[in-house]
Amino acid sequence: MAASVVLEARGLTRAFTGVLALDAVDLRLLAGEVHALMGENGAGKSTLIKIISGLHQQTDGELLVDGEPTKFNSPKEALDKGIATVYQNLAVVPLMPVWRNFFLGQELRKKTFPFSLDDNAMRATTLSELSKMGIELPDVDVAIGSLSGGQRQRVAIARAVFFGARVLILDEPTAALGVKQSGVVLKYIVKARDRGLGVI
Repeated sequence: MAASVVLEARGLTRAFTGVLALDAVDLRLLAGEVHALMGENGAGKSTLIKIISGLHQQTDGELLVDGEPTKFNSPKEALDKGIATVYQNLAVVPLMPVWRNFFLGQELRKKTFPFSLDDNAMRATTLSELSKMGIELPDVDVAIGSLSGGQRQRVAIARAVFFGARVLILDEPTAALGVKQSGVVLKYIVKARDRGLGVI
């Protein structure tokens, strides 16, 4: 069975005052496919990512999700459509434990009064989801800031998969990593692809 097109850009253009940052870019991403965006500084890679992730809007051209023309007004709208972006700085709270960062902004609450946070469910889910991606951490109660850059990247990828991402955008995922850690992150990109995500 042929893979479906999850994301498509047709003539995507973004102009800022006096500057053409992105000029008529076409992109087609299938489910279970990995695309690498390459180009020199100033080529428009970041601008393209920001449009797809809802941070900027295109000034011309079309962005289609599942064949439907879309113009995001915020990153939340992109996330609601299954487009998750993992930025270089990972947007984590370094002093909070891994499980709290995993659910950051999407915390689970107990179903009965007093409806407080369900710490046990979040811990168990974090362990389970990391394990499904083949990520073994000795303890999800440690501060995420104590993990290596590669480990934090893996947690961010597993989190995106768990929260229903169908398109995973990784902003320079290996930029601050050594050779060994980069290889591990690339392995998890392949795992995400094998689970049917389109990866940029």
